[in-house]
Amino acid sequence: MRPGSVISAFLLVAVLLSCGKGQVSDSVAPQLTVLIGTDGYGDGSYNDTMLSGILGFCKDHPDVKLSLQQPESIADAGKRLDAWLSEEGSADRALILASNTYEDILRGKPAPKNGRVLILETDDVFPGHSSYIIRRYGASWLCGAMSRFFTGVVFKAMDGNDMIEESAKGFSDGHSAASDKKVYTWTLADGPEGFAMRDSTYRFVYRKMQESYTLSDDFTEPLFFPLLGGSLPGLFDYSRYNGFIDIAGMDVDCTVYNPFIVPFSLCVNNHLALKMYLEDWLADVPWPEHREFGLESEYVQVVPNPKFNFANQDMPALYEEFYSRAVENEKAYGKE
Repeated sequence: MRPGSVISAFLLVAVLLSCGKGQVSDSVAPQLTVLIGTDGYGDGSYNDTMLSGILGFCKDHPDVKLSLQQPESIADAGKRLDAWLSEEGSADRALILASNTYEDILRGKPAPKNGRVLILETDDVFPGHSSYIIRRYGASWLCGAMSRFFTGVVFKAMDGNDMIEESAKGFSDGHSAASDKKVYTWTLADGPEGFAMRDSTYRFVYRKMQESYTLSDDFTEPLFFPLLGGSLPGLFDYSRYNGFIDIAGMDVDCTVYNPFIVPFSLCVNNHLALKMYLEDWLADVPWPEHREFGLESEYVQVVPNPKFNFANQDMPALYEEFYSRAVENEKAYGKE
C-alpha cells in the first residue's frame, strides 16, 4: 500500500470514530456531507489540512452525522451533487465541495430544498450557494521577494487553474520587484492529474534539471516555488537523492522535510476557514454568497525559517522587509 493510501485509511478511520456518535437521532441530527477532490486525501498538505478542520469540528460536535465521499470523477461528483440537492428531510444539512474542480457541476444548480452548499477556493459566485477563496497573490508576492538571491522556478501541476495562476503571477511579480534574476516556469501535466503524480514529478525534475543546467547560463542557485498539490513529495524526493535543491514550502510548513533547504513556507489554513463556516452553520448564521481572504487574514501566511542559512540570508528579516509591500500589492492586484 502506498504511503498516501495508509494516511488516507487512517484519516478515514479517524472520521468514523470522531463523528456521528452523539445521542441525537439520525433523523434530526445535523448532517454534513463532504465531497473531497478526486485526488483524495493523503497528500500530507493541502487536502489533509482541510480534513483536519473537518475532524476538529466533528470532535467538538459529536452529534453531527458526517458522510465523507471521494468521487471517482467529476461526472461522478455531479451525480452525487444532484442526488444531494434533490433530497428532502427535516435534518439540518450542509454540503462541502472541497475542490474548485467542482465549479462546473455546481454552476447553474438551484439552491437545495433544505440545507446549504459551500464550494472551496473559487473566484466564482454561485447564486443560491456559497463560495470562498483564499487569495494567494500577496503571500506569493512576499515569497518571490524573499527569494531575491535565487533563480526562481515556478513549478505548476497544470496550466489554467485560477489559484495556481494567481500564485505564479504573485511570485514572479515579487521576485522581479526585488531581484534581477530570472524566473523560470515549468508545468508538470495537462490537467488535474498533475496534482497526484509523485513519481512522475521526480522523473520530470531530473530531466528538466539536466536540460536547464546544460542550456541556460543563468540557471544558477534555483529555488523552487511548487504549486503541485499531492505531487510535491516528488520534488523533495529529487532533492533528497540528487543533491539538495532549495524548495519553498507550500500549503503547510515543510521544514519537516529538511529545515536546511526550505527558506520559508506558504501556509494555507483552510482548516481554520472551514471550522469557521461549520460553526456558523450549527449556530444558524447565514453563509455569505462569496468571501475572499488574503495575506492580512489568518487563513494564509508566510512562515520564514530562521534555520535557513544560504548566503547568510536572514529569512525573518526579509519577511519584515517585504511584508507591507506584499499587502499593498495584493490590494492593488485585486483592483486590476
